[in-house]
Amino acid sequence: MVGRRIVNNMLNNILDNSYFQNVVSEFIALVILLILGWSVHKFTHRSQLLRFFRVADSKRVVVYLSNLSIPKGGAIDIDGIPRSFQESAVPAYETRLPALFQRLFNFIVPGADSLPGFLKSILVSDVSVEILVSPLSENEVERDVTLITFGGPGYNIVSRRIEQTFHSFGKFTPDGGSIVLQQMSPLNDPRCAFVQRVIDQTTGQQGFYVAGISSLATTGAAYFLATQWRFLAKKYSNDRPFCVMLRVASADARQYEILFEKG
Repeated sequence: MVGRRIVNNMLNNILDNSYFQNVVSEFIALVILLILGWSVHKFTHRSQLLRFFRVADSKRVVVYLSNLSIPKGGAIDIDGIPRSFQESAVPAYETRLPALFQRLFNFIVPGADSLPGFLKSILVSDVSVEILVSPLSENEVERDVTLITFGGPGYNIVSRRIEQTFHSFGKFTPDGGSIVLQQMSPLNDPRCAFVQRVIDQTTGQQGFYVAGISSLATTGAAYFLATQWRFLAKKYSNDRPFCVMLRVASADARQYEILFEKG
């Protein structure tokens, strides 16, 4: 009886200890969060997302932006005066597009902000989205990861490589003012853009080519890929190449109409 009383007192002391109670509450919260994270993973179709972009194994995707070479005196400052800036630059609108895919692959588990301590910072964040400016040599283009490239071949060598090496349905005319697709007349409407999934027939590398005749059109195509990937994954399964031609129908680039598809 004495031994049992001692054990009970020890247990009561442990259970009444505030440090122990905090540890238990954190553990319970962690278990709940893991269950919630699993549910989010299942019901947000994350496995399908990773398969569609072919990053389930590599957990890495590289986004390439256009590269504008500014000659000396070719840059205009905020007062409209030519300046001596002489370097590479990225179009302002393109700098906003990678965030669409960073949010797509990495997000906070709903409800985590109300949890105690370190649990607030737990993310569904297992894919590295690397943002690079187009190099000036094809030899510097990544060869073993999924690529997402913005803009036409005039300012993006990755887009040029895709048009020349990959199975690209749509291509730009040499002046960049029109889009040409197989057996179709060139399109020169500035609201037109395409989203393509292309495959390097030699290496099997996958790339997503997102480009339009104008900045608005390219932005609309990027929104389409980031928000309609489930539609595309269902229609073009098993890494099937495709090209979706769009016409952007709103000033914010979020509304569009599909003109036609190939794949």
